[in-house]
Amino acid sequence: MTISFNNSKGFTVGMELELQLIDKDTLALANLSDEVIAAVKAGPLARAAGDVKHELMKSNLEVVTGVCADLDQAHGELKEVIGRVIDGAATEGALISMAGTHPFSLAKDQVITAGPRYRRLVDTLQMVARRFNIFGMHIHVGVDGPERCIYVMNRILYYLPHILALSSNSPFWEGEDTGLRSYRTKVFETLPTAGLPFYFESWDTYTRLVESYIETGTIETIREIWWDVRPHPDFGTVELRICDTPSTIGEAVSIAALVQALVKKFSDEYHEEVPYKRLSSAVIRENKWRACRYGLDGELLTADGHSTFKLREGLLDLLEMVAPESEALGSTKYIEKLKYSIESDSGTGAARQLDVWADTGDFKEIVKAQVARLYAEVKGSE
Repeated sequence: MTISFNNSKGFTVGMELELQLIDKDTLALANLSDEVIAAVKAGPLARAAGDVKHELMKSNLEVVTGVCADLDQAHGELKEVIGRVIDGAATEGALISMAGTHPFSLAKDQVITAGPRYRRLVDTLQMVARRFNIFGMHIHVGVDGPERCIYVMNRILYYLPHILALSSNSPFWEGEDTGLRSYRTKVFETLPTAGLPFYFESWDTYTRLVESYIETGTIETIREIWWDVRPHPDFGTVELRICDTPSTIGEAVSIAALVQALVKKFSDEYHEEVPYKRLSSAVIRENKWRACRYGLDGELLTADGHSTFKLREGLLDLLEMVAPESEALGSTKYIEKLKYSIESDSGTGAARQLDVWADTGDFKEIVKAQVARLYAEVKGSE
C-alpha cells in the first residue's frame, strides 16, 4: 500500500478534547452521548464552527476544531463548541467536566457506543477496551512534507514528558487516590500500539512498519496506531496524543501553543539541516514515568541520562527556548499563561483535584469544582 502525506503549510492547528458527561444529581458519569450529540446538532444549538463526535464509551464525547490558522481561532472554536455541548447536556439533565479520569465512576458501569468499529475494538481488546474510561487531548500541527514530519516527531520525543506534566489531570481512579498525577497515562498504555513511538530514519521506514502491521493483522487501519505522537498523513500533521484533557480551555490552548512552537522550531531546523543526536529511549521512558507519577513536582533525567533537573525549571527554560517561534506565531500570550501553571503549586488540574480532596475528602466536591471552573470560563466574561 502507499501512504501519502497531504502537506500542510503555515503550522495550522487542530484540537480534539474528550469531555466527561456528568449526571447533575449523582455527579457520576452519565451514558448520554447519543442524546447530547443529537441535541447539539439539532435546532438552535447547531452552529458551523467545530464538531461533536462519539467516543468508545457513551459517557465520553469529543469536541474538535476545524483547521485553525492560529491559536486565537482554536480558542474561539473550542469555547463556542463546548458552550453548545454544555447547553445540549443541560437539556438531558447532565453537566460537562474536563479531566483525564473521573474520580469515582467505575469503568464497568460505562456503556459502549454502538457501531461496528467500537464492537470490533472491544472484541479484539477485551478487558483493555472495557476499562478504557479515560479522557485525553490531541493536538495537530500542520507540517510541510513527510520527511519533515518524521524529523519533527523524532525531535519532539524528548519533550513529551514535559508536556504530559503540564496537562496532568487524572490523579484518581474508581474512588482511589492513585498516587499518580496522570493515571490516565497508565490506562492508555495498555493498548497494544500505544505509548512512546519509535525513532524513524525516514518516512519510508515509518511506512514500512505501518504496512507490516496491516499485512500481519496487527492493525486494520492507521488510526489504530495510538502512539503519544504520530504522523497523521491524511491531515498532513504531527499529532501529539500524550495529554490528559486539561481542566479548562485556556490551559488546553496554552499547551497547544507550546506544541505548535516546538513543531515550528524543529521544522525550521529540518530546513536548515540541523543534525541531532538520537536520545536513549530509556531516558525518555523514565522521564515519561516521572511526569506521570509526580507531574510538575518531579525531576527529569537530562538528555545524556547522567543527571537530573527540576521539571519546573526545565519547563521555564523550554519556554525561553521557543520564545522566538511563539512570537512569530503570535502565541506569546498563551505561552506566558503556562508560566503561571509552572510556577504555581496549583497550576495543573491534578494539583487542584488533590487540593480539593485534601480539603474535603469528598470526590463529589472534586467534580463540582471542575464543572464550576469550566462553566465560569465558558459562560462567564472570560
